[in-house]
Amino acid sequence: MRVCWVMVLMSLGGMSASAGVGEWKTYTAKRDVRDLAADTEGVVWVATSGGMFSYRFTDSTFSEYTTSDGLRTNDLTAITTDSRGTIWIGAANGFIHRYHPNTKTWEYIADIALRTDPNKRINGLQAVGDTLFILSEIGVSLYSVSKQEFIATYSRFGSGLNQFTGSITALKIFNGTLWVGTRNGLASTPIINPNPSAPESWQVYTTARGLPSSNITGIEVLNDILYVGTSAGVVYYSGSVWNSVSGTLGLNIEDISYDPGCLLCATVIPPTVAFVTSSELGAILDTDLVRLSSLTPPSALTSISIKGGVAIGTQAHGIMIYAETALVSKAPPGPPSNKFVSIAVDQRGVLWSGTGRSNGDGFMSVDGNVWRSYTVAQDARLRSNDYYKVSIGKDNAKWVSSWGSGIALLDDGGTVRRVFNTTNGLPPTAAQGDPFIVVGGIATDQDGVTWITNRTGLGDTALTKFYSDSSLRYVVGLPMRNPANVFTDVVIDNYGTKWFANSSRFEPEPPIGFFYYNERFALPGTVNGWGKLTASDGLTSNQVKSVAVDHDGDVWVGSEQGISIILNPRSPRSQIASYHPLRDQIIQEIVVDALNNKWVATKQGVFVLSSDGTSILDQYTVGNTAGKLLDDDVASIAINHSNGTVYFGTEKGLSSVTTSSVTPNRSFNGLTFAPNPYYLPSLVPLSVSGLVAGSSLKILSIDGNLVKEIRTPGGRVGFWDGRNEKGDLVATAVYLVVAFSEDGSKVATGKVAVVRR
Repeated sequence: MRVCWVMVLMSLGGMSASAGVGEWKTYTAKRDVRDLAADTEGVVWVATSGGMFSYRFTDSTFSEYTTSDGLRTNDLTAITTDSRGTIWIGAANGFIHRYHPNTKTWEYIADIALRTDPNKRINGLQAVGDTLFILSEIGVSLYSVSKQEFIATYSRFGSGLNQFTGSITALKIFNGTLWVGTRNGLASTPIINPNPSAPESWQVYTTARGLPSSNITGIEVLNDILYVGTSAGVVYYSGSVWNSVSGTLGLNIEDISYDPGCLLCATVIPPTVAFVTSSELGAILDTDLVRLSSLTPPSALTSISIKGGVAIGTQAHGIMIYAETALVSKAPPGPPSNKFVSIAVDQRGVLWSGTGRSNGDGFMSVDGNVWRSYTVAQDARLRSNDYYKVSIGKDNAKWVSSWGSGIALLDDGGTVRRVFNTTNGLPPTAAQGDPFIVVGGIATDQDGVTWITNRTGLGDTALTKFYSDSSLRYVVGLPMRNPANVFTDVVIDNYGTKWFANSSRFEPEPPIGFFYYNERFALPGTVNGWGKLTASDGLTSNQVKSVAVDHDGDVWVGSEQGISIILNPRSPRSQIASYHPLRDQIIQEIVVDALNNKWVATKQGVFVLSSDGTSILDQYTVGNTAGKLLDDDVASIAINHSNGTVYFGTEKGLSSVTTSSVTPNRSFNGLTFAPNPYYLPSLVPLSVSGLVAGSSLKILSIDGNLVKEIRTPGGRVGFWDGRNEKGDLVATAVYLVVAFSEDGSKVATGKVAVVRR
């Protein structure tokens, strides 16, 4: 079978940074190490659940790689280097990458990923001469590097009742024999075997033949002795029987590695076999354990590599290296978690995210460069790490809601000022009792009052109001949780009406309706300020996962059956749109951009809808972005309106793309151009920034002749492709750019140099 190869010279995103539009970035935590390998240049290469990184021992520097940088998936499981300095990387979906550090180019092998087997995970890679051994759940595959093709795949080992298949974890060539470790046993066959595809040509070893466990985790050779790591200790082979290395029996060995000088030992002694359990380091000389030490503080270990320095992989802290005599954790800069279940951008352009309702990692922020983590270990007032929703309030305050511990209030600079819970004003959650409390989203009205969705007992769904003097008041006695109805979020429209989402990705119970509240105006059909809409009124569903108010004042309602649009919020029942965009989608978030387009998060990617929802302007999936969107199950979306960056939160990390949807200026303050000079031909358009809403552009020659008239997208940025009205590229010259508002009352001018190459 011939493999399909693709040579790609990578760049960041689909367009250059000069245009700035369509540039993708991905942000992932790279602390969960699955495998690592050191090259001959003193660099350790690390495969993680969030992509790949490298660490250079000599200067302690990191380089990071995600789907924005050439990977086709970030869920990596295996890595190795070869004699040419090439890095081979395997993934959980069977995809294999080949990276050339010198040229920064990528190649890909997709054959295993394209198979129909239910599990194609790559568990290990080994380069021996011209052969790459690929250890997967399917079997061990031999790949010819020079011929770029698969030679063979061995999946079954042994005969009769002793036969086992797949789940390859380790491999070693020793004394003319190929040894293969699996989760079901160990197998060997002579290298000269003319038909290794025949299962009966393999000798097999399991617990029935002397192994302490049939789960093989590593194979190594030292002083002409074969060592095998298992989930119940290390054994060595005497040629006829297996012998346990004293002191290792019962240990769950995660990985083993050849150590040329016992770098793990306090004194210099001959080479050893180093190994790691989930929490200990060990070294074996000949057939004796010479060192076993526990980590302080404890850390879950996964792998070990020794070449130019000791590097140990961990499950949550990146790698650990020896610095003089102590192990030191090293992880590349990046998010502390891959769980971006609710994201928001504050008025400073800082992105915030919650991480989950159970087994959460607290909450986090990034200002474009520096990531900050907020956990109970850092601030005991938080009580737990299950903070799952972020809302932006008055004066750029951040309100971060938890599942069980209340809500944290952070100031403009990101300092936790207070945590509200049952000890200081919030009532406990239904059936859980003090101190358990679940808080949903918040919204701030025009008077500066913050409305907090605070669920309480049956028949008493409470809203807590936070005033500028820090006092709390309550809206109680609302008979709406019968049989079940909770508020998960709140949005306030142009008339001061509060609209309450009632479902989320964490809510198991179906609600009874979509509620709204206005304490000042008696909207038609309301009682004591409260109204309810259901499917019988024209909604697609009673289950409302997301609510947004657009620039026209319309209320967009997302459910598990698409979108409903309330066209007259002053009389909600009177005018609900008869059409329902994305009726076949689960709507998890709706966000309105500067151009009044709607960005919609679903379980099948992101849809961009026109301002009225009648047209799909774009769709982003893992497939059509080559993995730059990290997961089709998009939990949340946030937009930085000052620069047009749109962020997509998933439980596999964060993605972003730059767009032309930038909040327009109120008036012209001068135009800026990028690039300037503008070289033609070009793959990217000239960007014109500094526009007011609905601007048009006229490109004029220096003597005033019209070259091209352009209708811009409508925001702060417009584009020119360097062509005239006939579609021809213009000549080298200086051109006058005139921008004018939709009604022609506002005008701005600027000059740009064009150079034909």
